[in-house]
Amino acid sequence: MKREPPHKNGLAHAAWYRRRLFIGVCLSGFLLAASPAFAAPIVLSNATTELTVFGGEADNGAADYGGYFQYVDLATGEETTWSIDPILKFADGSTVNLANGLFDGFGSPEDLGGGIVGSVALDTVTVVAYTELIGTIARTTFDFVAAPGFSLEGLSFIFAAENDLFGFADDAAMFTGSIAGGDLNLFQFDSAAGGLTVRLSGEAVKGSTLELFGSGLYSGFGTSLEAGDLTVLSADGSNFVTAGDLGLALAFSLNDDGPCNCAQIVIDYDTQLQPPDDAPPIPEPGTMVLLGTGCLGLFLHRRYRKKS
Repeated sequence: MKREPPHKNGLAHAAWYRRRLFIGVCLSGFLLAASPAFAAPIVLSNATTELTVFGGEADNGAADYGGYFQYVDLATGEETTWSIDPILKFADGSTVNLANGLFDGFGSPEDLGGGIVGSVALDTVTVVAYTELIGTIARTTFDFVAAPGFSLEGLSFIFAAENDLFGFADDAAMFTGSIAGGDLNLFQFDSAAGGLTVRLSGEAVKGSTLELFGSGLYSGFGTSLEAGDLTVLSADGSNFVTAGDLGLALAFSLNDDGPCNCAQIVIDYDTQLQPPDDAPPIPEPGTMVLLGTGCLGLFLHRRYRKKS
């Protein structure tokens, strides 16, 4: 059962958050004392969904195979993602791909019991990720804690998902709602096959603000985000790309929340059977041929990198 935070501010919420931070600190100490060798990924599953949590074992870039976790819709047998990578951008412009290596990002995931998998990245900012599978929803709660003498001010957190649905060249993307309205949802689906649709959403729970989102082509979108270039995103979807080999992303700004110098963000990633009713029209066959031809080289390059 998911342990929800109290809905009201005050002592109840403070006590709940201290418990979360205590778990994160204990998990951090355990991982530091453990062997640096990578452990096996942890699999969460139910009747509809299988979720494999790699943590930092993916050891890759934002646009490569693997990522923090992989999600499989069991009803269709479809692995909906190539890569889901959290990225931390510091005030000086430097970035850390948190799904990249034992010491440069998240280490091996740990089974915390109760269907929750934990991962820790240690730096001037400690990031603890708690991932669980709730029905079809892969929910990851990210806790950020600045080390003494450091601050969360000026940091950005990006959650990037590069999905391939029934083939990579003919995906479509759209969004509903808005940041201002607090109801933003990003969607991606196969424009030819229809059917299975990815939904990505995020909530700035504590010490954070959702500021930017976007969709972009594989050739550049993921690598731009990994480099900290947030110009491929926008606050209103004005540069949202709707067709091609696509990825989705949400970007949050972090700030110090009281004396704890901490923040929290929740990301939901799941699938649904059909796109929203106002999905974009399916491209004409000639357009699909052009898209397929133009992306063939990228496909072959990606397969080569995956095998490497």
